[in-house]
Amino acid sequence: MKRKLHHFLVLFAVFMLQSAFAQRTVSGTITDDSGLPIPGANVLIKETKAGVQTDVDGKFSIKAEANQTLVVSFIGYITKEVAASETNLKIKLKSDAVGLDEVVVTAQGIKRDKKSLGYASQQIAGGDLNGGATDANVSNLLSGKIAGVEIRRNNNMGGSTNVVIRGSKSLTGNNQALWVIDGVPIDNSNTNFTSQQQGSSGYDYGNTASDINQEDIESINVLKGAAATALYGSRAANGVVLITTKKGRSKDKGIGVTFNSSYTVGTIDRSTFPKYQDKYGAGYGMYYGDPSGYFDYFDVNGDGIDDLVAPTYEDASYGAPFQGQSVYQWTSFTPYSSNYGQPTPWRAAANGPISFFNKSIISNNSVTLETANDKSSLLMTLTNYDEKGIMPNSNLKKNQISSRFSHKVTDKFTVNSYASVTLQKTTGRNSTGYNDNIMSNFRQWWETNVDIKDLEQVYNNSGGQNITWNFADVSSPDGLVPIFWDNPYFTRYKNYSSDRRNRLIGYISGTYEIAKWLNATGRISLDTYNQLQEERRAIGSIPTGFGLSPVDEGSGYQRYTKGFTEINYDFMLNFNKKFGQNISLTGVLGTNVRRQNLDGVLASTIGGLVVPELYALSNSMYELPFPVETKYHWGVNGIYAQGSLGYKDTYFMEASLRRDASSTLPVGQNVYYYPALSGSVILSNLLKVDALNFAKFRANYAEVGNDAPPLSLVNTFQRDLNFHGNPVYTLPNTNKNPQLKPERTKSFELGLEASFLKKRLGFDVSFYNNRSVDQIVSGAVSSASGVTNAVVNGGEIQNRGLELQLTGTPIKTDDFQWNVTVNWSRNRNKVISLPAGLENLQLGSFQGGITINAAPGEPYGAIKGTDFIYHPNGQPIIDQSTGRYLETTTSDNIIGNINPDWIGGIRNNISYKNLALSFLIDMQKGGDIFSLDMYYGLATGLYPETADNGVRETGVILPGVAPNGSPNTVYTVAPEYYGNNYGYRRTPDKAFVYDASFIKLREVSLTYNFNKKILKNAFIKDAKVSLVGTNLWIIHKNLPYADPESGLTSGNLSRGYSVGSLPTTRNIGVNLTLKF
Repeated sequence: MKRKLHHFLVLFAVFMLQSAFAQRTVSGTITDDSGLPIPGANVLIKETKAGVQTDVDGKFSIKAEANQTLVVSFIGYITKEVAASETNLKIKLKSDAVGLDEVVVTAQGIKRDKKSLGYASQQIAGGDLNGGATDANVSNLLSGKIAGVEIRRNNNMGGSTNVVIRGSKSLTGNNQALWVIDGVPIDNSNTNFTSQQQGSSGYDYGNTASDINQEDIESINVLKGAAATALYGSRAANGVVLITTKKGRSKDKGIGVTFNSSYTVGTIDRSTFPKYQDKYGAGYGMYYGDPSGYFDYFDVNGDGIDDLVAPTYEDASYGAPFQGQSVYQWTSFTPYSSNYGQPTPWRAAANGPISFFNKSIISNNSVTLETANDKSSLLMTLTNYDEKGIMPNSNLKKNQISSRFSHKVTDKFTVNSYASVTLQKTTGRNSTGYNDNIMSNFRQWWETNVDIKDLEQVYNNSGGQNITWNFADVSSPDGLVPIFWDNPYFTRYKNYSSDRRNRLIGYISGTYEIAKWLNATGRISLDTYNQLQEERRAIGSIPTGFGLSPVDEGSGYQRYTKGFTEINYDFMLNFNKKFGQNISLTGVLGTNVRRQNLDGVLASTIGGLVVPELYALSNSMYELPFPVETKYHWGVNGIYAQGSLGYKDTYFMEASLRRDASSTLPVGQNVYYYPALSGSVILSNLLKVDALNFAKFRANYAEVGNDAPPLSLVNTFQRDLNFHGNPVYTLPNTNKNPQLKPERTKSFELGLEASFLKKRLGFDVSFYNNRSVDQIVSGAVSSASGVTNAVVNGGEIQNRGLELQLTGTPIKTDDFQWNVTVNWSRNRNKVISLPAGLENLQLGSFQGGITINAAPGEPYGAIKGTDFIYHPNGQPIIDQSTGRYLETTTSDNIIGNINPDWIGGIRNNISYKNLALSFLIDMQKGGDIFSLDMYYGLATGLYPETADNGVRETGVILPGVAPNGSPNTVYTVAPEYYGNNYGYRRTPDKAFVYDASFIKLREVSLTYNFNKKILKNAFIKDAKVSLVGTNLWIIHKNLPYADPESGLTSGNLSRGYSVGSLPTTRNIGVNLTLKF
């Protein structure tokens, strides 16, 4: 990687050595109607096309001859031509309300007039992306800001985020949007294993879009439909997130310096953390030896009298009521506790599990250097990100350096380049899922009498031993070992994960102007990274599934290494020509050659470790198992053409076609075509309405693809265990398909956008209908064939939806302005069919007996499990002999749908003179989520629902009816309703399915821009300070004690299942920006 970076830097140095022109220097300031400077305005010499951009004060400096003309332009303002006869200019641009945001970046990095586009796209300026807030993953910053874009996040430090545009289109393949930087696609995968994605166990290592440097982003444009993304062909089905990076701007005195620093503190949002009942302690009821039945009963102190002893071997709280009685608890049996040998009062813990957590602290600092003249521009940024998580021993560090360079070698030839290096290191990610997860312990299996500070004291005093509250048998010295759960401090400091990733993203391109209306661009881009993931299990841990061992392991070490490289070679001919006054023709003819490589090795010890705390494969107790090795090399050769014809700047028609030849498809059948056709009409040119500034109708149809994964065509042998010392190779259980085709999405879209009252009011509405066919599915087949599954093409998913963006400026004066943006979208997803022979496709099976499925006629992501038995009047039936619900005997009942009814966001930007306030309300209506935490947590008596209002004594009358339809009048006590003496539920799965709706105050930013008059003669040219907050308030939710957004991973199963998630943190910070 160092060698690749070195090559990039050498190129930068060579180009910067070019000599400057000898013309005189023309300087000036560009302002708007109100006299405010316009940073980033373009100043071009009309005769040579050489140009610069204004700095933050609207100032520029360019070498020009006296007889030349300067062309000054900026988005949203009328272009102006000024003679360069004077050397000091003051130029004022007039607002062009109709033309605001008229230029956008589209597929392959091509800039287009937005009014000519026949498809939906939505753009966010880099400054509006975060308002000064900092996030380890740029994907999270899109929440609530783009209509039709669903951000599926979680609360894990550095965790994965799904960006899904217009619904899921693939049954088992990739549904993530494609990320593109300056026209260059980048990888956005993760390496979370199947056990993690299905809520069993494992770590969320995040998705690789988190490597994008937020300081580099000038703007983000989201291409939503197939017509917008068709030029990406077989990787365009899921939409595209286009990032345009910043360029260096001209400075009066050479190099400009921008320093940005933020410091953020996060505290737990208690509405997303369990609220424990404080009336009862350890146990499952009156099943033990003392006279009350709540405690074990034997002589502890040797005085001949039996003592009350807490049942430490239980991990539930249906035990004795807290009445201050003296009880020997777990701390009484360890010499590392101050309570050793002594009974303690029976009462709720003073320091519950929330005391285990720290405040999160995020520090983010960056320095940017930039300069530009009429021939070259350079911008370099160095960023340091440091996050301390809310769990002990958790830290994420990220160092990034990036550079954006442009140089006009001749009047006709320009070179552009970009390089970004990211070095990320993480320690102590939290475990996810059900097994070996501290949060599952806290949310599902806990004794409310256990004090977290006692656990910390014993861990520290013992020198880090695994001594915990969950002793197997305190009556025997051999029983003073954990039975179900390790000490949480032991887990965090001994059984921790670590990972690191080093990545280089870059490109170099050259553009040659063949004619005024025609240019050619060649580009080579590289995205490469290597990463290492290490997982540890210390000697003394409770045995559990670990590594490649087929049995539970009490200790071990696992490591996974991955290397990925993608290289793209692009060549494009771009043309833009007008024929007379009425006809315009723009287009591109291009080719793309893509090559990708992935290498991975997963290895682990077996039988445990020999030497404590030596985490190496060579420290394995037994001979190492065969590692799992992955080696993929695949590629696509693409050719594409696009043309747009305009008439009278009012009527536009566009057509494109891409041909892809893929190496993952059968030879002779690996070429596929992806067409698109779109059109638009500028209605405002036809309708003479004074209040109407702009209106456009658009329509399009397109077909795009989702390529087959590597090694899907031919069966390959896999290494198995030796037989009598001889190597054994076997075929996999899934039969590959040599006739495979890519998945294909056919999309139709209509749209209408308009603005009124000098763009004080506007809307953009889209309707779409997508049908994704030829799904690539691994379906079950008869075992008589020798395999259990086969890869086939078949099945169809439909997504229909409506998107709406509203913009308005309710108030606008010289000093005060209030802007509002509303984003709203509704998607209806439906599985039309499955491959022949399949009636249901199980996407995932989860603890608690529920599954997530795809079935014909149902939405993608139907939750199935046990359900109530209902009376014809729709009410659940209650057994009159027990007072409990009757439930189905099968678990194939549809009990929920993971898809929301709609999503939306409301963003307000209010400014008064130098003060600006911005806040975002993010919301979701509908969608269902199964909570394993409530499933077990109610069964173990943790939550107030199991103890309040005397339900353990007098019982509760459940809502429902008797078999004859009359209202239920039979009482059942809480343990009988929620569980039994072993802690498992006696209630249908449906009872633990919750509405996933939420309304959140997602972002707040209050910014003060220091008056430039004050800074006029200072070393500092510009300064602003912001008070920022994120996730400050969950205004509404239905899921108890957790965040309905807290998913598992960035895969297709990122919604619909809540298990052991971290609580959400409310983050408040300060951001300071100084420019020199």
